[in-house]
Amino acid sequence: MTSGSLHQKGSRPLKIASVVLNYNSAGDTIACLRSLRAAAGSCRTWIVDNGSSDGSPDSIRVALEANETLLELGSNTGYSAGNNAGIGEALSWGADFVLVLNPDCRMEPGFLQPLQDALENSGRAGVACPLVLQSATGLVQALGGDFNLWTGSAKRRLYGKPLSAAQSRPDETVDFPHGACMLVKRECFEDAGLLPGEFFLYYDDVEFGLRVRRRGWDVVAIPRSRVYHADTTGRRIGNPLVAFYAGRNQAWVERMYANAMQYAVFIALSASLRWPVHFMASLWKGGAAVAMATAKGHLHGMFGRCPRYGSEKPAIHGQ
Repeated sequence: MTSGSLHQKGSRPLKIASVVLNYNSAGDTIACLRSLRAAAGSCRTWIVDNGSSDGSPDSIRVALEANETLLELGSNTGYSAGNNAGIGEALSWGADFVLVLNPDCRMEPGFLQPLQDALENSGRAGVACPLVLQSATGLVQALGGDFNLWTGSAKRRLYGKPLSAAQSRPDETVDFPHGACMLVKRECFEDAGLLPGEFFLYYDDVEFGLRVRRRGWDVVAIPRSRVYHADTTGRRIGNPLVAFYAGRNQAWVERMYANAMQYAVFIALSASLRWPVHFMASLWKGGAAVAMATAKGHLHGMFGRCPRYGSEKPAIHGQ
């Protein structure tokens, strides 16, 4: 990689790896790899197949270059656990930085260097994320995000704004990175742990960002680095799986990071307004199955076993 020849760690060039998680999306994954090669040059990449059932591994295998490895997990372990398998391989290889990419991302040329520079130039910076733009419209999807522990609201910065709204902004600290694309410093993973494997879907990036910040690292959003990503959230509204994990994981984040007063306000707002509205909206848009999954998610989030990454961080492969 070009950046590896320009930056050193001691007497050796810095090593950068990337991880792309595939689940029944070989076409997107192969296109992502082509975009990554064009945008960042030669990069050591692990493509993690999360138990695809559509023949994805065979299609991907024949499209790989020498520095790209397919890692087949055999089952769908979810976003975080799947990515963690690749991150663990990258760290074992000796990566100084690990780029986590969704397969439906397409990168602008030179997107990686500003992210790497941000992590190298600040000892406190542990995670850097780009400006993520909507593939279809070019509008801003996220410049990182903010999480309110009083309300449980996770908001993507500048969501829906035109590109011009972000062009003149400086690099800025955010609460969490957009999980579609982020570059993470090795030392940050070693200190704070990997992604939250138990979350499976949704709020993984929120939890990771809050945990990283609580350990004393910064999460920085870099407007000069640009990535395009398809936003499929609207298409998943009627999916019971999405309804369950979104509700459960939001409550988990609150239980893990809110203080007693913040959690009490969150519960009061949720019980009186958010959860009844979610249930009725789910019933209207997705039927009884989605409404029940929504209710189960909220109940499991409040009363089920909740991971405690603040004190027991997820393990790193080989340690």
